[in-house]
Amino acid sequence: MAMETLLRKLVPSTVLVARNPLFSVASYVVDSTYGRYAEWRTGVKMPPLRYIVRTGVGNNILFPHLYYATAGHRVWQYFFSAGLANLQSRIVDIGCGCGKSAAALRDFSYADARFSGHYYGFDIDAALVDWCCSHFPADRFTFSLVNGKSTVYPSSGKAQEERSLAACPDNSIDLVFSQSLFSHLLEEDLVHYMRESFRVLKPGGAMCMTFFCLEDLASLGLLGKRWSFRHSIGRAYVENVSFPEAAVAYHKDDLTGLAKAVGFSSVQVILPSYQSSLLCKK
Repeated sequence: MAMETLLRKLVPSTVLVARNPLFSVASYVVDSTYGRYAEWRTGVKMPPLRYIVRTGVGNNILFPHLYYATAGHRVWQYFFSAGLANLQSRIVDIGCGCGKSAAALRDFSYADARFSGHYYGFDIDAALVDWCCSHFPADRFTFSLVNGKSTVYPSSGKAQEERSLAACPDNSIDLVFSQSLFSHLLEEDLVHYMRESFRVLKPGGAMCMTFFCLEDLASLGLLGKRWSFRHSIGRAYVENVSFPEAAVAYHKDDLTGLAKAVGFSSVQVILPSYQSSLLCKK
């Protein structure tokens, strides 16, 4: 645990590792060997390792391929069982990365049942968006580039006002979700995406966002180990002041208060874990 904590202090985000030229060489070697095996074993088309690592892989930096292939199944099992989405839903994934969550819906097949809704993915990383556009059917999946301010992720080159979910009309979406988006956003961007989520959701639709909840981390005994979040920037608490967006936490009452101020009628923090979930209904 001490070594893991030290590594996190020295390398606050795997995104920074993935952009190192030396890692690109390692990625090519892994992609041409283990990556091909993982595709054969799972039947899932694998993005390059340097892309997967940009989206979060825990500590499995060199061989996260099976995680990429399977993680999305757990997400949809929960959303479907909770009645937040179904195979006909119109879904928004903010911070879609290289399609880890989308892949499970693209490849879903049970008898003649398929995903027949529409999936909108948004990300700040142009390379990941381009990869998704080339590997998902355009009739059911739309991937778009958005901008944002970050010391970790590069600017998309779009104007700052183009942070919106422009591909989605008002009141058109059943579910807006993210896996580890709010854990990388300071308050201004976080509130912006709350407002955009509220705008695009149908009445009765849901927003479900994972985030670092300080109270849940403390109750689970996780503060002071991998994370400390000692530095505050407004309502946000960050792990590394040089790279504040690498890991951002919030108090439960602060985040639920922001969601209520946006207009959500039902707001709760659920599923306490290393990242808890903010569930809001319009």
